[in-house]
Amino acid sequence: MCGRYRDAGTWHGLVEQFDQRRIPIVFPDPGGAPNLPVNLDIRPTQDATILRAAPGGVELVRARWWLVPHFHRGPLKDWRFSTFNARAESVRTARSFRDGWRERRCLVAADGWYEWTGEKGAKTKWLFRPRDGAPMMLAGLWDRANTADHGPVESFAIVTQPAGAALNAYHDRAPVTLFGDDWRRWLHEGDPADLLAADDADRFEATRAA
Repeated sequence: MCGRYRDAGTWHGLVEQFDQRRIPIVFPDPGGAPNLPVNLDIRPTQDATILRAAPGGVELVRARWWLVPHFHRGPLKDWRFSTFNARAESVRTARSFRDGWRERRCLVAADGWYEWTGEKGAKTKWLFRPRDGAPMMLAGLWDRANTADHGPVESFAIVTQPAGAALNAYHDRAPVTLFGDDWRRWLHEGDPADLLAADDADRFEATRAA
């Protein structure tokens, strides 16, 4: 699963990464410098940075990590389903995610994610990052719900998949990670189902996290 992740990136770093892939960030104005807080431990229900398709490129927005689907009309607190993750095996058919799969995929800005091992009370926290330092994004879906108490709420889920052999020692699931040209495909291709295949687990290194 993905229950915590980190985003230590900067605005200028994002602009450069997307420019290298000829995917312009059209909002906010690339000439500006929005305040993107570094967050080394992002948790469900917190706001975080996502990038989604927009005319002429992508737009960067802050959204709530824990997807509340568009069909929810009650108070925000009444949505209690665990929709901060979307399973790759059912993302195309699950009611909360199927519209997002077709129409509202996004990239979740991240440079690593966390898992824990060990017994309760003595767990070890591990940070997973690409061994080669390559820029990555997490595969996500976003939605917008008109809630009864907070009005319009934009939120997202991270897509997860079976972890693969090397990562199974830490957890049996992992986020879907995207590199390079896969960013464009995830946002713009009609059905990028092949991107849901398990990663080469050796691509990531695990280090103890504080």
